[in-house]
Amino acid sequence: MNRFKALSPLPFVAALIVGAVLYIGGGMHGISDVFFALGSGLLIVGLIRTLSNLKMFASFGWSFRFIKRIFTGRAGSGRAETEDYAQYRARIGGHADAKYLLGMAAVSIGIAALTAALVH
Repeated sequence: MNRFKALSPLPFVAALIVGAVLYIGGGMHGISDVFFALGSGLLIVGLIRTLSNLKMFASFGWSFRFIKRIFTGRAGSGRAETEDYAQYRARIGGHADAKYLLGMAAVSIGIAALTAALVH
């Protein structure tokens, strides 16, 4: 059974982009800074995915959808909206890549610490 087949590459690419922006925008130089910026990008994206798994953004996302339905005249009764919110909350989350992102962040920041200790 291949666990990595189900993982989307999008969060990993986003983490690389965030790490590159941190590296370039932070005025960093050196190999330890590369690993630290990459680890920081992985950590940021991994924490966002973990919070999404915990359904921390459910009410925020639902609110925007509900406001849109109010203005388009498609809002239902209180009972129907409550049941719809419960179904929406059950559907979101389940990002299996969060633990891999956080693990890779820990390894990358650990490598940054080791290379900084060896170089300086």
